[in-house]
Amino acid sequence: MNFAAQIFYSRYLSERLERLFSPRPAIKDSEDNDPFWEREELRLGPSQPGSSYKSVCNGTVGRRPTLIEPERLKDFGEEELLNGDVKFHETKVVAAPQVKLMDPPKTRRVSEFRIIPRPPVQYLRFEDISAAAFRIQSVIQKTPCTYSRLSKQYGMEIFLKKEHLHYTGSVKERGVLYLLTCLTQEQQRKGVIVATDCNFSMAVAHHAVELKIPVFVIMPSSCSSPRLRTYRDYGAMVISYGGTSHDSQNHARHLAKENGYLYLEEDESAAYLAGLGTVGMEIFEQVPKVDAVIVPAAGQYGLLASTAAAIKHFNSQILVA
Repeated sequence: MNFAAQIFYSRYLSERLERLFSPRPAIKDSEDNDPFWEREELRLGPSQPGSSYKSVCNGTVGRRPTLIEPERLKDFGEEELLNGDVKFHETKVVAAPQVKLMDPPKTRRVSEFRIIPRPPVQYLRFEDISAAAFRIQSVIQKTPCTYSRLSKQYGMEIFLKKEHLHYTGSVKERGVLYLLTCLTQEQQRKGVIVATDCNFSMAVAHHAVELKIPVFVIMPSSCSSPRLRTYRDYGAMVISYGGTSHDSQNHARHLAKENGYLYLEEDESAAYLAGLGTVGMEIFEQVPKVDAVIVPAAGQYGLLASTAAAIKHFNSQILVA
């Protein structure tokens, strides 16, 4: 820095120091009524009335100086004045340290710790279907499989298996009868209970009475009177409970738990499917040159599975749909 610049800079510093640290005159009443200037801590200058003071600001006489204390400049990062030297605060922008994401913990499969044996897959064996056919042959009559007049209309030989000729009008009598005969003597002595108005429940009510097994039928109050009369005619104990089938089913489960009854509902138990499979045996006996068998499967697929197991045992080339 040259000599002229040093003189100019020192004069600038002296004027700035005098302006910052010299006492300030009080604010006159004639000046603007500014709330910032009326604060008590900003009223600087002589406190005695009548005293005069000539303010100097940037070489101009009579102008109102800036009423900002030097200590407050530090809040805004201004330079500090120490012994006439100017000290600047250098600000360095440093980026935030990068956070390294940790790898997710490796999850070990259960098979790595121990070997859990899976339950064996149960298949419907033809031996079970044959045993069911032998046990129910004295009660369940063989339904006819007659030639249909639809054969001329479609240009093929069509036979209809008339399972509606059973006592309760349903093929489910086959599975229900074999299921009841497979029960233990203790279960047969205590009795069974059903709570759904369907062909399965009607078959249970009929064949349980024939086998001298106590049977209880829980039906909602919305069930029709002729339907309830049918169950009573079979010889079952009919109880009307609740307004919906859900209420009657819950009540049936409660009675079964409290009294030791066996709660029955249509499922895919091995004994029930084996009894249904006897249909396939009869179809193969009655129509030996059968090429395809069409089975209605709405809701429950037990009849389809059991019929296919019996048909495929005799001839795997026969189509089951």
